[in-house]
Parts: sequence; C-alpha cells; structure tokens
Amino acid sequence: MSTRPDKPPEYFDKLLGIREEKIDYNEIPATTRADWEDAEVLLPVNAEEFRAIQQFIRKRRHRRSAEMRAR
Repeated sequence: MSTRPDKPPEYFDKLLGIREEKIDYNEIPATTRADWEDAEVLLPVNAEEFRAIQQFIRKRRHRRSAEMRAR
C-alpha cells in the first residue's frame, strides 16, 4: 500500500475544474518504463467484489497447478 497521505477532496475538485486549454502539459515530468515497473494499481472495490477477485485468483491458481501436474 502507498505511504502517501490522501489528498483532500477539494484538491481534486480544483484540478477537475481546470479547462483543457488551460492545462500546461509541460509541467508533467517525462517518465520511463522503469518509472512504472513498481507502480501501484489501486482498484476501488467493495468487500463482495474483493472476495470474488480472491476466489477467481484461487481457482486460476488451482487450475494452473493441476495443468502443471498433468504434464
């Protein structure tokens, strides 16, 4: 998990209120593939969806394990 503090909703309200033509993309630093290799992907899910994802992963691991044993 990220150790960065969450930004207040007002921060995002201000950013989302900026019109496209007012955005200065020169302020965005260049990135490389290495910058993204350890990036976190956060998916907003509720408890039921999280359990469904866990079940999917368990089933897939079990299926792959069975396939490996069959070889």
